[in-house]
Amino acid sequence: MLHTFLENASFRGRIERALQALMTELKVDQFTTDDAKTLRRGDSAEARSGSKPLLSLCSESGACYAFKQCEAPLAAAEEAAYELRRLGRRPSVPACAMTIELEGEGPLTGLLKPFVEFNISAELDSDTTTWTLEQRAVMLADHAWEWFLDNLDTNTSQFALLGPLHLPLNIDLDRAFSSDSRSEFTRFAKYKPQLPNARTFLYADYVSGKIKLPLWMLANEARRIRRLPQNRVREILARYAVVRFTDAGEAEAFIRRTLIRQRSIEREVGNFMRSLWSERRALQAPADSAGEWLHRRMLLAWALWQRVLNALLRGPVGSAARKTLSFVRGRRLLRASSASDEPNAALPTRAVE
Repeated sequence: MLHTFLENASFRGRIERALQALMTELKVDQFTTDDAKTLRRGDSAEARSGSKPLLSLCSESGACYAFKQCEAPLAAAEEAAYELRRLGRRPSVPACAMTIELEGEGPLTGLLKPFVEFNISAELDSDTTTWTLEQRAVMLADHAWEWFLDNLDTNTSQFALLGPLHLPLNIDLDRAFSSDSRSEFTRFAKYKPQLPNARTFLYADYVSGKIKLPLWMLANEARRIRRLPQNRVREILARYAVVRFTDAGEAEAFIRRTLIRQRSIEREVGNFMRSLWSERRALQAPADSAGEWLHRRMLLAWALWQRVLNALLRGPVGSAARKTLSFVRGRRLLRASSASDEPNAALPTRAVE
């Protein structure tokens, strides 16, 4: 038992050092928009074929940024998610919701992020037996944040593999609070039925007995989130809620729900871990009835279907669909900005001219 404890402590220490190194590399605590007024279009550097228009921008100081055009609530959601992860001393790509006006163009609403270099061909596989133990551990910890931030849009392509350990980092958090903090803590929760996520594959392989998981990493991360200072959490949520909700009562209700999630996250994680253990034991034991046998076959078929969906979405058809969606959204946002000479009044963030 002592050997296991020391082994786990050593493993956790290695992960913590790697995560803190990523924070330093991403300049999580140093991100400023001081030179945003000098931004100009740079060379095309779209890291991935996402579904939202992405502009490559550079400043006079030589700093490079990615500007994602999106609706004000989405930009505010990603900024809030970044600030909350920063509060929890966890790496995240810095994000600043703002309206910019480039030379010869109308005002553009969206999200300014520093350009992050990574190997876009290196991506988490749907077969989690190919993941390293460190990658599985970080994804477990990320599940606690995923639930707290109510960010269920976490497909494998949204994770960049960074640092010497190739740790996965979600670089697209604009779907945070997508259900207004009402999602359940379950391995089956998804943003959309047709969009499998990385967590889906991880737990499917675990309950089927293909892999082992250091579930204590998930419990430790839940404790970290629960200990975040609630006054600071409320301040961050309030800035987002001003953009997301037009009704003050709805905004306050959302803030309270999210604070309740924070206070209850350790209990939710405990219940979830017990359900995983129970499911894993049941799936590996002989079925005691035809109904139980059929239920298990359906779970295995569901997991296989998620891999099929992932292959389709990550292939040529999915790539073409995302490019088309990005083009359509870009045209719509351009028409919206051309219809008014004033920046979006619902976005109380930095306006750069």
